[in-house]
Amino acid sequence: MAWDPDIALESFFGSLREEIVNAEMLTMQEDGDDIATLSSKSSELRGKICVLSLDGGGMHGIIPARLLAHLEELLKQKSGDQDARIADYFDVVTGTSVGGLIATMLFTGDENSRPLFRAEEAWRLMAERGREVFKKVSRSSVWSKLRWKSSKTSWFSAKSLEQVFKEYLMRKDGSALTLRDTIKPVLIPCYDLATAAPFLFSRADALESQTWDFNLWEICRATTATPPFFPPACVTSVDGNTSCTAIDGRVVMHNPTAAAITHVLHNKREFPFVRGVEDLLVLSLGTGQIDQTYMYDTVRGWGTMQWVKSLAKIVLDGVADTVDHTISMAFGEHRKHYLRIQMAGLPNKTETDVNDVNQLLKLSEDLLDQKSMEFLPFGGRMPLSVSNRDRLDWFAEQLVKERKSRTPAATESAFQNFIEKLKSSCPEVSTGKE
Repeated sequence: MAWDPDIALESFFGSLREEIVNAEMLTMQEDGDDIATLSSKSSELRGKICVLSLDGGGMHGIIPARLLAHLEELLKQKSGDQDARIADYFDVVTGTSVGGLIATMLFTGDENSRPLFRAEEAWRLMAERGREVFKKVSRSSVWSKLRWKSSKTSWFSAKSLEQVFKEYLMRKDGSALTLRDTIKPVLIPCYDLATAAPFLFSRADALESQTWDFNLWEICRATTATPPFFPPACVTSVDGNTSCTAIDGRVVMHNPTAAAITHVLHNKREFPFVRGVEDLLVLSLGTGQIDQTYMYDTVRGWGTMQWVKSLAKIVLDGVADTVDHTISMAFGEHRKHYLRIQMAGLPNKTETDVNDVNQLLKLSEDLLDQKSMEFLPFGGRMPLSVSNRDRLDWFAEQLVKERKSRTPAATESAFQNFIEKLKSSCPEVSTGKE
């Protein structure tokens, strides 16, 4: 694996903080704290790994992108840093389909290793270039209409999509940016038709070998290859040794939060001090759900076409909700450190309706003022007393707090506090006596 100075520096201060934590825990244990209290204090002292997850959803990706723009403004206000970016405050990002595109835009570095895009720029780009991306293939004649209806042609041309990706994900010298150019761990899924299995583009793998490094514009093309809107994508690693025939990652990971959590928990090279979900701070953003309901008397007479039309949406939303419910239960008493923001009751329109940008922007604002929802242990949701805006504000505070705790000054301060505490409890330390 290539040496990464940022990871090395963070690992050093993480090691120092871990040693301080272990020593603090021994002191608290001697003071008689019970196991539950020790566990809670240990997690608090170790800090959190901050995870960002973004669902797929076509033009509805404007909703989470706008939420991230709001979060970025909160981070600027709370940190006092007017150049604060989303990538500064999260340790790992995952995104499916349009979520993968947003993740790539916000976590790819420029020549100064700063993110290429602000969150505000990301949603504006989606709004402005949406009509170009979702440019339908010509079907003006009767024959072409019949040909399109028979599903032998994708609804949209891939050329416009690829052109936009290439335009923004290239270096100044014209060469393509790759996974190795991302500034934090990135995970972007697709489904490989050639192997009939999920395929996960991972920065960790790319740093290990060029066999797993891919051009970022091709990764975005792969994870957004939504049938029947766009044709499949054939993507190949930079050294030509690995390839896949990709379709949209939503086929397997509409909500990729679980993939990111698993990556952190089992990746001791990048996250050596994580012991469980109590060491995580997770933000998961959805792209909205239609929440269409059907009564038995309606569906019992459905034919094949009616089921085909509705089943894909039911499955995608159902899988996303299942992931949300499972993670919510896994966090248990640490559930406040897992924030899922998802809008229910979207208008029943296609996710590629490019004429509703203003409506999507309004929906993102409405979503902030909705009551935050939480899953119940045995299914169903309940509204909380606070809004999504309130919880996102609290989340921003935690992100700023976590980042400040990782600075050399904060680590030195923690070390000095520990030494002072040690001196007060062991006089021989301060006097030098044995």
